[in-house]
Amino acid sequence: MQRSLKAHLEDPRQQAMYGIVHGGSDADLRRHSAEFVTGLPFDGFAVGGTLGKDMAEMEQLLAPVLPRLPARKPRHVLGIGDDRSMEALVRLGADTFDSCYPTRVGRHGTALTSGGRVRVLASRFSRAFDRPLDRACRCPTCQNHSIGYINHLIRAKEPLAGDLISLHNLHFMCNSMRELRQAVLLDRI
Repeated sequence: MQRSLKAHLEDPRQQAMYGIVHGGSDADLRRHSAEFVTGLPFDGFAVGGTLGKDMAEMEQLLAPVLPRLPARKPRHVLGIGDDRSMEALVRLGADTFDSCYPTRVGRHGTALTSGGRVRVLASRFSRAFDRPLDRACRCPTCQNHSIGYINHLIRAKEPLAGDLISLHNLHFMCNSMRELRQAVLLDRI
């Protein structure tokens, strides 16, 4: 890590480099890792590795670590980006996330909506040509296509279905993060 950091600091391109906190499911190893990487001049910090088998375990693993990372630098959680985890992780101090979750579930026919997750293939949507995936959404998918049409595309095994739901899900996640940022700025989180 130190050789990589040295090469990074000598690189004239000035790209950002993050120090990664690991330690598996061992809280002491994670704390030790956090203390070590925060002592180095990284541009930001990320937490990776095993993050538990469920939300409660993930919070238990991250709660002692995220507050140890400097608040003045970005704090990233690797591989987590589902709609149910983000608010809890922002409350713990996470700033950014990366995940294939919105597109993965989209390709498999699940839309993330203001009313929760919707399985678009459900038979109740087979004739719902008068409503979008989410009435509260302004994404191109919801503005131009009905949930009934997307249900038909899934049944016809058209790849466009996954693309349309993924586009919607990414829009939903971007809006969710925008709302979380606003809540942080207003000290509600």
